Amino acid sequence: MSGATSPRLAYVLAAAVALAACAPSSPSATSRLRTPAEPELQAVVIASQFLIGTQRVPIGILYRNTPVNDASVRVRAYRDVPSDPLATAADAPFKGDGLQGKGAYVAHLAFGAPGTWVAEIAVRRAQAAPALIRLQLTVGTKSSVPAVGEPAPASRNPTVKDVADVGEIDSGRPPSDMHQLSIADAIAQHQPALVVFATPAFCTSQMCGPQVKAVERLQPEYRDRLAFIHVEIYRNFRPDPSKMEFTPTVREWRLRTEPWVFLIDRGGIIRAAFEGPTATDELRAAVDRLLSAP
Repeated sequence: MSGATSPRLAYVLAAAVALAACAPSSPSATSRLRTPAEPELQAVVIASQFLIGTQRVPIGILYRNTPVNDASVRVRAYRDVPSDPLATAADAPFKGDGLQGKGAYVAHLAFGAPGTWVAEIAVRRAQAAPALIRLQLTVGTKSSVPAVGEPAPASRNPTVKDVADVGEIDSGRPPSDMHQLSIADAIAQHQPALVVFATPAFCTSQMCGPQVKAVERLQPEYRDRLAFIHVEIYRNFRPDPSKMEFTPTVREWRLRTEPWVFLIDRGGIIRAAFEGPTATDELRAAVDRLLSAP
């Protein structure tokens, strides 16, 4: 990421955000295999990377170019040919809890080898003819961001102690109250932490504000056992957003898309990572696993 004026992180729901006049997709976003006649139902994968192993695959479904949350979706992925012995399949229920009417269809697929895969997405909705949509996925062996099982970067993201106005480090209106600790503080104090990277005011997908709200719904239940940390994507956005730039923490974590949520254990190890819209119930299940681990 460069420090050019008015930078933007990509959001990888390429088709939907383009229709909503949003940002371009990430260079590593999935590409569409188009058929001669476009169906009324369309699909796009909302993630920039996939690795060997069981992966969360978030998908956006559009009906006549408008996102919908009432479709029935099943995903099958394979290499080269549908008869691939490593083929993997799963239902993809819609996950929108806490996301203010937004969300994604989420499948969990087991990728057994690196390389190019085809995701075959079967979509049914009462108002439309069924659609079978094929998307290309690239499965790699190394994460472009800090990965599950690795030490979390001990970033010293600014907190309320470092600024006169929390609005300097949070573009939300109102700002969240998740700026009490830095990531480095939580690691030094051996506190499990949930870290959400999001820019509510400048997220061109319009998903970052809802993602912060989905995280905030967990605070009453877990705030005494879990540090909640919100990292704004940009700095120097006040008073002139044209002069904003990526924060050092975003650079340190090598993020190219937004939003992201990471769960870090008391030893400073990343135990879960979520790219794109992630519902409160998905996060709650991961937090419970984090806090119940020995």
